[in-house]
Parts: sequence; C-alpha cells; structure tokens
Amino acid sequence: MIKILEQIWGIKTLYVDENYISKFSSDEAAIILCITPRNYDRLIRLESLRGIFARANLSLNEYSVQLGQIGIINAIKALQIDINGVLNGLNEIAKNDIIDFAGYSLISEFINSLELDFTKVDSAKAQPFHKNLHTLNEIHQILSEFEFKEVSQRLINAYDSANNSKFKIAVTGVINAGKSSTLNALMNQNILGASNIPETANLSILTYSEDEFAKVCFWSPEELKSMNLEPKEMKDKIVPISELKLYTTAANEISKMVKEVILGIKLDILKDGIDIVDTPGLDDAVVLREILTANYMSQSDFTLHLMNASQSATKKDMAFIVNTLKNGKSGGLIIALTHIDKLSQNDIKEVLNYTKNSIKTELSECGFDESLADETKFFTISAIKNIGIDELRNYLYESFFGSNSKKATLIIDNYKKELLNITQLISDDLKAQKTALTSDTATAKELAKSLQNEIDEISNAANSINSELENLLKRLNYDNENSNATLKSISAKIKDRVISDVKYATDKKIKLDIMRLGVIIESGFNDSFIDFFRDFKQQISKDIDSASKILELKLGAKNANLTLPDIRAYIDEHLPKINYEILNSDVNKAIKNQKNIELLGANLTTIFDDFIINLNLTNKLSTLALSCTNEFITSIKSELNSMQEHLKTKEAQINTIAKSNFDNIKDKERLIANIDSKIAQCQEIKNRIELC
Repeated sequence: MIKILEQIWGIKTLYVDENYISKFSSDEAAIILCITPRNYDRLIRLESLRGIFARANLSLNEYSVQLGQIGIINAIKALQIDINGVLNGLNEIAKNDIIDFAGYSLISEFINSLELDFTKVDSAKAQPFHKNLHTLNEIHQILSEFEFKEVSQRLINAYDSANNSKFKIAVTGVINAGKSSTLNALMNQNILGASNIPETANLSILTYSEDEFAKVCFWSPEELKSMNLEPKEMKDKIVPISELKLYTTAANEISKMVKEVILGIKLDILKDGIDIVDTPGLDDAVVLREILTANYMSQSDFTLHLMNASQSATKKDMAFIVNTLKNGKSGGLIIALTHIDKLSQNDIKEVLNYTKNSIKTELSECGFDESLADETKFFTISAIKNIGIDELRNYLYESFFGSNSKKATLIIDNYKKELLNITQLISDDLKAQKTALTSDTATAKELAKSLQNEIDEISNAANSINSELENLLKRLNYDNENSNATLKSISAKIKDRVISDVKYATDKKIKLDIMRLGVIIESGFNDSFIDFFRDFKQQISKDIDSASKILELKLGAKNANLTLPDIRAYIDEHLPKINYEILNSDVNKAIKNQKNIELLGANLTTIFDDFIINLNLTNKLSTLALSCTNEFITSIKSELNSMQEHLKTKEAQINTIAKSNFDNIKDKERLIANIDSKIAQCQEIKNRIELC
C-alpha cells in the first residue's frame, strides 16, 4: 500500500496509518488522489479543497493528503467508495490538465489493479436492493410463521415474484470483438471458449444453477426449412457440459440445427438473478439468428456492445449502435473498447474520442438527434491484463441493484405493498378474534353477522362488476381501419428517403451505404409504430381503468386488499415484436437488381406495402386487447373469490371462538394476551416494511 505513496511523493513520503479509511465521495476522492508534489502548492490554495478536508476533520497539509490517499484506497477496496465514480473523476481531472498524463496513468492503473471481489461482498450491505430484499424476506418468514392459511399462497407468490426476478444483459459485437475473453474475465472463470464449451456461433444464455447443466435447444422444422435445411423435428435436450461441443462445433452437422444453448452455471455474478446472453457476432450470416439476437436484446435491461479498440467504429458497429439508440436503449447501452493493452494511453484516449464522435456523426447523418448518445456509458478494457473489468462489473452491479435502478425499486415496492396488505389482513383477523373473546355472546354473534353482511356485499359487488366486465369485453372491438392507410403514407416517405440515397450515390458515383439505409428504414417504421402502439395502449387502458374505478366504488376500503395485474406492463410485454431483417434483405435485393429509379420506386412501394400487410397488426392488437382484458377479468374474479373465502373462514373462526368454553379464566386471558402480542407484532412488522 505504501509503495503507491512512494511512487507519487518520492522522498516526501510520510509515515501514515495504512489501515485508515477515508470518508469521501467518489468525486472528492478523485481530486485528493491526483494531488502530487508537482501540483500540491497550487491546489492547496483552493477553497473547495480546504472545504473537503475540513468536512473530514483534517487539516490541509502533506500528512493529511497522504493519509487521505491511503484512506481512499482502503475505502475503495472495502467498497465504501465507488471505484467507477473515482475513475471517471480522475478521467475528467486529466482532461482539464489538473494532473499530468503520467500521474493520471500511475493512479488509474493502480486503482484498476486493486483486487476487489464484488462476489464475496455481503450483498445485503453492498446495495440498497439486497439490503431491503433481505429485510423483506425476513418479514416474509415471520408472517409465514403466523400460519394464516388464508394468506399462505399470497405469501408464496410475493416471495417468488421478488426473489426470482431476472436482470438480463445482452452482449453483442462483431467477430473478434473479444466477447468470450471479456465475459470470462467478467465472470472470473474461463467458461466460454474453454475446451468443453462451444464457440459462440450459437446464442448462449448463462444463468445461475447450483447443479450445472447445459440445455441444447433446436430450431423448429419451419425455421430449418426457411434456412434451406432439412426440416426435422428435434426435441430440446439436457446434456453434460463436457458433451456440449458435440452439438455446437461447426464440424458436427447437428450444429446447424441448434438454435440456442442454455448454460446453468454456479457463478456468483449470476447468483443475484443476472442472466448473460452471449449473442452470435453481428456479422452472422444466418438471418434467423440475427432475429433471435434482436428479440433477446429487446428483453434485456442492458446491451453491452464490445468493439476491438484497434478496429472500432466499423460500419456494422455504427449501424447497430444507431439503431439501438434510436429504439430506446440510450440508458441501457454500454460500449466497451476491448484489447486496449495493445495501445498506448494516448492512443486509447484518441480511439475513445473517435468512437464517441463517430456515433454522434452517424446519428446526425441518419437524421437523428446527437443527444441520443448522451446516456451511453463507455469503458476501455483488457481481458488479458484485467484492465477495466472490475470497473465494468461494478457499474453493472450498481445499475442493476443500486438506488437509481428503476427495476430494482419496482420489485421492492411491489413486495412491500403486498406484505403490507397481508400484514393488515392478519392484523384485522386477530382484532376480530380478540373482539369475539372479550365480548359477550350477543356481541360476538353481532360481529359474525356483520361478517356475513360483508360477504353478501362482496357477492353483490361481484355480480355487478361481472356485468360491467362483460360490457367491457363487448366494447373491446379494437378498430384500426385507418391504420394501414396511415402506415402506407409513412412507408411512402421512407421509400422517398431510400430513393434519394440511391440517387445521391449514383450521381456521386460512390458506394451506397446499405447499413445506413437499414437504419433509415427501421427507424422510420419504428417511429410510426411507437405512436401506433401508444394510441392502442391508451384506448385499452382507458376502458380497463373505467372498470377499475367501478370496482373501487363497489368495494370501498376493501379494494385496497386486491392485487390486480399491471395492464400497461402486460401490454408492453406482449406488444408485437417487429423484425426488419427480411425487409432489409428484400430492399437490398431490389436495389441491386433494379437500376431504373422509377421501377425501383414501384418495387419498393410493393415491398413496403407487403411488409405492412404481413405484419397483420390489426388482428394482433385485437387479440392482445382481448387477452389482456381477460387477464384483468380473471384476476378480479379470482381476487373477489379469495376475499369471500377469507371472510367465510373469518366468520367461522369468530363463531367457534364465541362458542368456546374455557375451563378457567386464565386460559382465556393467555389466549387474549397471545393475540395482543401478535397484533403488536403486526404493527412492528408494518413499521419495518415502511422503512425499506
């Protein structure tokens, strides 16, 4: 530890406590780490730096600076200061010439070399998500021990939903981008490209499993036929990992039949529900595999795109990145430049800046706003020398599970809401039992009668609501007769844009940029589909919201106990997935085969019209409208039935207690005291849940 001080301070190195841990933010830590004898006199005059040290109760002198630097390094190793934030801060400081390049390289390389084992950190302490999940799971266990059969299934469902959620990352890149080596480094284990694991020509899904396995999934006969292969019916099979290459190596004929491979592996990085989707190269010649990759990307929380630093910003890369950004992955796109160990620090900075500028230029040339790239995160890494790998891993973990993760927050909020509802139900039942025990027979009977009235009210509400739901289904005639005309008018604009590009290339006698055309076509249609789907969601959600309000009025306060599906999320999940591979292929063939511009325009009109017709969006959306409404109706009926059954059980309990004869008063008092204790415990549980 002291060696880094000696490298920075030389003969001015002072004796400091090597176990000291500093309490600074990552930005403050970056500033302190960059202080050297060369800039010390200049920086200590800054009021902002004096403020940083004052808040840490330290004087601003050489001893405190060196103590702070050691403390920061220890805090980074203990994961008390975000390494990613420190490195980003150092990068910004170097850009502003506060520290020279040699000093920046020395410090950043040392920080990158620190051995941080994120997988062995107590996750409950490392991230708010895991801390809250751990607490809520403890509460779940306590509630289960109450042994209320009426809520047992709800408890199981709540636990499963929170603990079995998946966080997915799709890894992409052209061939030789370094996907296998980067993933192996990220996982701290040689999984991909090892002797018993296939090359990544097939799409591979890495998921956590205590018992390791490999599942080989095959293309359907129809899919094989579309690839001009013999259409065979092949069942997916579980095989030993050691035998996987028999199915995936190109030398084996059966490899052509393999659609994807699922690897269940006992790896800590996967243990928290992270699934890694290792996709084939972007330059894969098999169209169906590109479609499969696109589908997985659309389902993933993040896309990690790898580019060889020596060959970055290729046309294929740029087309992929622009299309990804245009389709809404700006906050979920991570770009990593690999193999940086082969470049100098100056070259790395140049390549990084060149890549960022190339993306913005490509966006602009394709007619998109350059700001789409603003949220994209960039890393420079070397799997061989483990440079930037810990930084990337930390960023992923923070993005998935940190306090700013929308998905993690939603999981916790839903878990909290359901546990609060269950706790309230248990508390209400306990209070009713106490009332029956502490009241006379007539009062207990009155309580049982009031429960029967509640049951009747819910039954009447259910009949009324069922009638309203039937009307909802009748109203659900999703009519989109103007949609095809709208889409055709949009396709005409896209056709004109394509023709314009073809004319320009012809007039200038330059090669037509096919990749750029693909982006233009996809983004043009996607823009129209976004509006199209938004109108659909608004129409369906409006009808279902209307039914929900009627339900709320009928049930009053009891409505709070219902757990209904999130219809908007259901629609988003089941919206038709649009794939453009075949469309782009048809357009490319038309351009290649037809040199006459007028005839080409007519051909493109036919291709685009056929594309729209074959999407069959009207029928697909009508089917979706029906399915999501049925989902809503089924859920309401199930919930109402559960409420009735719960009240019937509660009524039976009250009647049993009211008729109970106690041998002595102490037995009754003990039972009341036990109920009081559980009611108090319920209140404590609610307080704990609210704090998560």
